[in-house]
Amino acid sequence: MSRLASVRLALMAAGTLVATNAAFAYALTGLAWGDGPITMQLQLGPLTSALNDGSASWDLVAEASLTDWNGQITRSKFTAVRGSVAPKARRNSLNNVFFSPDIYGSAWGSGVIGVTLSQRNTTTGLTSENDVLFNSNLAWDSYRGALHRTNGVTTFDLRRVALHEFGHVLGLDHPDQATPLQFVSAVMNAAISNIDTLQADDIAGAKALYNPSSGPPTIVSQPVSQTVTVGGNYTFSVLATGNGPFTYSWGFKAVGSNTTSTFRLATGPSYTIGSVQNADAGTYTVAVTNSLATTISSTATLTVTPVTTSPNTLLINLSTLGTVGADPSQQLIAGLVIGGTTPKTVLLRAVGPGLSAFGVSGSLAAPQLALVNSAGGIVATATAWGASPDAAKFPDVFTRLGAFQFQPGSSDSAILATLPPGNYTALVSGVGGATGAALVEAYDADPDLATSRTRRFANIATRGFVGSGAAALTAGLVVSGTGPHTYLIRAVGITLAGPDFKLTGVLLDPFLELYQGETLLRENDDWDTPASSQPALRAAATSVGAFALRETRDSVLRSGLDSAMIVTLQPGNYTAKVTGFQGATGIALVEIYELP
Repeated sequence: MSRLASVRLALMAAGTLVATNAAFAYALTGLAWGDGPITMQLQLGPLTSALNDGSASWDLVAEASLTDWNGQITRSKFTAVRGSVAPKARRNSLNNVFFSPDIYGSAWGSGVIGVTLSQRNTTTGLTSENDVLFNSNLAWDSYRGALHRTNGVTTFDLRRVALHEFGHVLGLDHPDQATPLQFVSAVMNAAISNIDTLQADDIAGAKALYNPSSGPPTIVSQPVSQTVTVGGNYTFSVLATGNGPFTYSWGFKAVGSNTTSTFRLATGPSYTIGSVQNADAGTYTVAVTNSLATTISSTATLTVTPVTTSPNTLLINLSTLGTVGADPSQQLIAGLVIGGTTPKTVLLRAVGPGLSAFGVSGSLAAPQLALVNSAGGIVATATAWGASPDAAKFPDVFTRLGAFQFQPGSSDSAILATLPPGNYTALVSGVGGATGAALVEAYDADPDLATSRTRRFANIATRGFVGSGAAALTAGLVVSGTGPHTYLIRAVGITLAGPDFKLTGVLLDPFLELYQGETLLRENDDWDTPASSQPALRAAATSVGAFALRETRDSVLRSGLDSAMIVTLQPGNYTAKVTGFQGATGIALVEIYELP
């Protein structure tokens, strides 16, 4: 995530601000660099006239500001590349420093003379890039002492403005804009003034971030409470200093619960909830540990604002990518439940050769598709789509439903059928025992949404083999309508080995992730974590007639390790990805239920 920090033209009335107490009041952005050099690409260009302080170049002025900060910090140091010809761009993993007539194409705000654009590494929580831009539309010089003004117009001192911006690069913020306001003498205050050197408060802030101590971790930036609407996102973060390295353990206590759960997947200085849900409301803390001791953060409260769901929003499509094996247990199996009281038209497809257009290698050369009803009777079968009695209809149906077209003569298969309400299963295998990656798709093919609402897809599920590496079971779902709707999504493994299913070779520990595009919205490893969510998950499963998940933890049977989540989704396209935790493989079931 990036942050825009700025120095403004507003002038202080009488020289410097005076601190009102002896305590340091430095403010922090919540970002900091890891150990080692911080390389700044100085690209300020040639002088057009001599500078007041005799400096030979703009880059040397900026480098002098970097040297001032280096005198105060130890675990990291600035290094300067003078006259750098590195490309100037956002998110290029370089720290570009230059004069610019705009901010990467956006106009400078009123009174803004410099900006620092920060980028965080979402894995480590540390700063990964800082670009520093100075407004080239203004008059610049380099000098000491009081601000130079001619006829009320200021000529800006690059040395002190660079000191301020490079403070932002280190992770310092504006103390005079903090909450509460902090009245201290600091070059890091938001308004440029006659201060032209680092002050005690600036130095204290830099040392808190970059000078290790010999004691327990010191938390210098605490997690912040927030109110977020369902579907929004929020990141809790902590910034600790001291004798590292540190380990992090995030804890959560739901509203009304006396139990604190630990998120074992959250092991860094930040914890992001990509799509906030009602179950996330509660308090959060993080324990920061080094070789000496553990420090617990202050408590941050997440308040969740609910949304009104729409009864007219539908689940209209599920497409699952998986691996079809030679064993019958490794077929790709899609189940669908049709509600209502009247027949519904559905389109089912099994795609193998067609996957090559999407860069999928090792695809199933000739998929065979069979549709079976709840009594085990075969409703329809299909191999090459061109041989189907509905072949002439398919191109128009595909276009209407937004499905990609099959190539003429390909071995991809499709079934267009009108089915009475009930439970059905689509099975994908390989002709002649062939194996490979395949995509099974189920589309709501009713002529319009009004008709679809009277006979809905109440449940869509796919069973397949989860392999190692990239061989995940990936389900795409399309939500269509005028507002959000709530769904139960489950990844089932160990329960399939129980007495109700008696499957062998199941995925013992499925790991479930939900994405929109490349954005991770939710993830769950074990459905009993956090424990506060279990009652709602049980109730949701009961309300839609889903089988119960095994709950008893057992070191031998590995039960209680299926994954589940309740999530309210806006209309759009989503992907549920099932993998084996820590590389486990086996048969798994991914399910999507529409909740009342």
